[in-house]
Parts: sequence; structure tokens; C-alpha cells
Amino acid sequence: MKEKLTISEMARLRGLTPETLRHYDRIGLFKPHHVDIDSGYRYYSIFQYEVLGTIKELREIGMSTEEIKNYFNERNVSNSLSILERKHIDLIDRINELNEIEKSIQEKISWMREISKSKELMEVSVRELPIRSLIVHHDKVQTNLELCYGVIELENKLNEKAPIVGTNRLGVLIDKADLDNHKYNSSCRPFILERIKKKVKEHKLITIPHGKYVCIRYSGELWDRARCLEKAMHYIKENHFEIIGYTLQIAQIDISVTDVIDELVFELQIPIKHS
Repeated sequence: MKEKLTISEMARLRGLTPETLRHYDRIGLFKPHHVDIDSGYRYYSIFQYEVLGTIKELREIGMSTEEIKNYFNERNVSNSLSILERKHIDLIDRINELNEIEKSIQEKISWMREISKSKELMEVSVRELPIRSLIVHHDKVQTNLELCYGVIELENKLNEKAPIVGTNRLGVLIDKADLDNHKYNSSCRPFILERIKKKVKEHKLITIPHGKYVCIRYSGELWDRARCLEKAMHYIKENHFEIIGYTLQIAQIDISVTDVIDELVFELQIPIKHS
């Protein structure tokens, strides 16, 4: 056993790299006990083991080097407890954030597995859908350029982590009057489905009621909906239904997960009642 250790020996004892110790020296966090004037070699004392061990543990719990410097500036029970309590709060916040991200990823995986198995394109069905809340853009859009700006504005209203990629939350509202007048490619209002209550920044929500909807899916881009709507409208007329509100066009598979146009899928949901 010896008191004086080379940089490699000290690093090895604490499971660190020599470069880490050089970095700590450069930023003034952990200085060698002695530096040889002629060779420039750093030497450490075994009695510095506690300081380096504490630094290592504080880094493991997520403290920055600046926070660790502050920890050592006036180290006593009261200050150490206060610093650890603040770090504990930070860690709880981070854990909650990671839990939210994990839940979001799990939902994305489940949805993408479900939709990738579905082959029901251009087939009309009537489904009962639940009440939903939409974050809706204040202006209508008619071009991809306008759509891009509208979606960005909506996404900025969300206070969530990874809210859009691989989900079926993004879409547009089509006015009832446009369908009644067979204006299938008219302007529409972008929206995002609200997923988590109180996670929207100061924005009025639109409620879409529970009810029956004529639904049909197609592959292609947002503006390729005319043929699909024509088929849905024929079905509505043939079965003596009446449109009673906004039509929702929701991206099922969008450009966030594929660059292949033929893999893009949209679903149209038209609220109806018997006329």
C-alpha cells in the first residue's frame, strides 16, 4: 500500500478514466495532490479517495459539475441536505417525464401495430365513436404551405413529450356545408386530438360529440380525399342518413413515420343520423 498514486492508479481505483481526472483538474473540481514540476505528471493521495468517490456518486444521481462544486464550497449537513432535497425533486420530475414518454411510446407501438395490420381501404362502415376534444387552428388552410404553419402552431400549444409521431391525433375539420355542396377539396381547419387533460396551453377546445359516424379510409395524401368522400356520400344518401356536423379527416399513418406516399393512410369520419 502507498499514499501517492499516479493518475492511472487513482482512476482505476475509482472506476474512472484518466481523462476524466484530467477534465476535473482543468475545471477545478478535483485537483491532484501534487504535480511534478519537471514532468508535469499528476499525483494523487489515497486520502483524496472520499472526495473523488463523492464526486462520482453525485454525478451518478445527475448533478452537474457546477452543482458539485457548489456542494463542496461549504459542505455541512444542512447544505448537503438542502442540495440533495432539491436534486430529489428534480429526479422525481424527470421520472414523471420519463413515465409520460414511456406511456406515449407504448401507445404509438400499439397503434402502429394495429393500423399496419388493417387492410380496410375504401370500405364504408358505420361506427359509434366517443366524445372527443380537439385543439383546432383558428384559420382554414387550403395548401400544404398553410397546413405546415397551422400544424406547427397547434403542436406548440401542447405541453406534452413526443405527442405526434406515430399517432392518429392529427387531422382536419371539413365543414358540413362543403360536403352538402360536394366541395370535397375545399379549405379545412387543422386540429390535434387532446390526449391529456390540462396539457394544452391556453387554447379553446372544440368538443366532438359521441355518436354514429360513417367511416372510410384511403391511402394517399391529405388532399386526395375526393373519391373517398364521393363513395361515403353515396352510402349516406343510399341509407337515408343525414350529416349533422363537422367531418373529421384523421391521419392514421402520416409523414412522421413514412416517406412512402402509398403507405400514408387517412380516415374520414362523418357524423350522421337517420333522416
